[in-house]
Amino acid sequence: MKVRFYGKLAGFFGSEREIATGTPCTVAELRERLAMEYPEGAESLQHKRVRACIGDELAEDHAVIPEGAVLEFLAPVSGG
Repeated sequence: MKVRFYGKLAGFFGSEREIATGTPCTVAELRERLAMEYPEGAESLQHKRVRACIGDELAEDHAVIPEGAVLEFLAPVSGG
């Protein structure tokens, strides 16, 4: 599956990665896997304000990621 990262997450993971899962997984399972593989970005990725998006819709952590889907992790944006 294709995984895209935005905001400060792109600094830890790059803007896009191709991830082979082998079987369907949930957003939470993918977060955990990425956190283990990239410990420097684990805290940021697992922050409660980082949202996941499958296709054009926000997805909860329990959502199963369909085969061939594009998953995006959206970091919170601060501004004035």
